[in-house]
Amino acid sequence: MPRGSSKIRTARKKLGQSQLQLALNAGVGVRTLQLAEGGKDEVSDKTLKRIADALGLCLEDVCYHDEALSEDDFDKLPWSMSRFIRKRVAPSHEAFCRDEADTQAVLGLMRESWSVHLGNTTPEENEDIFFEADEQLNKHYFRYEKRYLDIWNKNPATLMLATHGDERRGASVVLPVTDDAYERFYNGEVSFMDLTEEDVLYESQNLVLDHAVEFCGTGNPAWYRFTESLSYSVFCQIAMLSIDPTADDFRMISFGASPLNIKRLFSIGFQDSGSTMPEFQYPICHFSVDQNEQSDGTYVQSTTTTHYAHLFKRFCKAPSRISAKRRILTHVLRAMQPAVKPMRHVATNSSDSHVA
Repeated sequence: MPRGSSKIRTARKKLGQSQLQLALNAGVGVRTLQLAEGGKDEVSDKTLKRIADALGLCLEDVCYHDEALSEDDFDKLPWSMSRFIRKRVAPSHEAFCRDEADTQAVLGLMRESWSVHLGNTTPEENEDIFFEADEQLNKHYFRYEKRYLDIWNKNPATLMLATHGDERRGASVVLPVTDDAYERFYNGEVSFMDLTEEDVLYESQNLVLDHAVEFCGTGNPAWYRFTESLSYSVFCQIAMLSIDPTADDFRMISFGASPLNIKRLFSIGFQDSGSTMPEFQYPICHFSVDQNEQSDGTYVQSTTTTHYAHLFKRFCKAPSRISAKRRILTHVLRAMQPAVKPMRHVATNSSDSHVA
């Protein structure tokens, strides 16, 4: 059965319509429209057809498609269980900032690179909200920098560098936060800039994927060399900062700050939550695995990263349930934990040596 997607929200915003206006035009309830925009299974194909008609589109244009990937496509897929992860389980010491001055330099490069990334996005994928939010962040850079510095000082493992040899190819920020902070973010009550060091814990079952960007101006390797390095650092952080990613209470949340960013999140099992971030208007996406998804014993036969990486690869290459991808991914993360957990102390010691 067809499933709705965020394409509905994108088309609605291009027409300048609110959810209420589109719901009235399509003859459906607002809650039904929200479920359709979030890609929920509860919406029938007949309802999706009415929404598509109201947007002046065909059903195919508003539905989510889980397309098969070739072997080569998989290895180049951002956020995938790439060969990079299978070959290198534990990150190196160079994956963490050395001191506060180094952290400031990384933050400046993050901000600059994200602006370049947006500028390189093809016009048909762009939406004004992404550029407006980026311009707003540039105007308030002092607030941006202070926030990340305060968080880094509280928990240095929250900021990790994607490296290849001596080269820094990107950076990612993953925040282990309190239950209250997670709920406020999920419900669209606060923006990512409102999550501060007071909300950040040493480790948590609530993770916020706050930032991930490839650095510009670092040579000219193939684009997927950047993304596989960055995906590796993100997965290491998730494994490092979560308590048990296979437990029923594990959940992650993020936000789409660019069209490509949204595609990356969806590729590993995130879904549109239906909420929008205040101040920046980014769509909020969430990831969670419940007990029903964990119940299949087929995927707990091994505890090696390679085992689950191959399972994830097989599921990515063919149409499959998104719940299966999430389940396999969480087992990959748990298999990585023994190798990456000690690296958190490396990051902390680097920060402590600077303070001393």
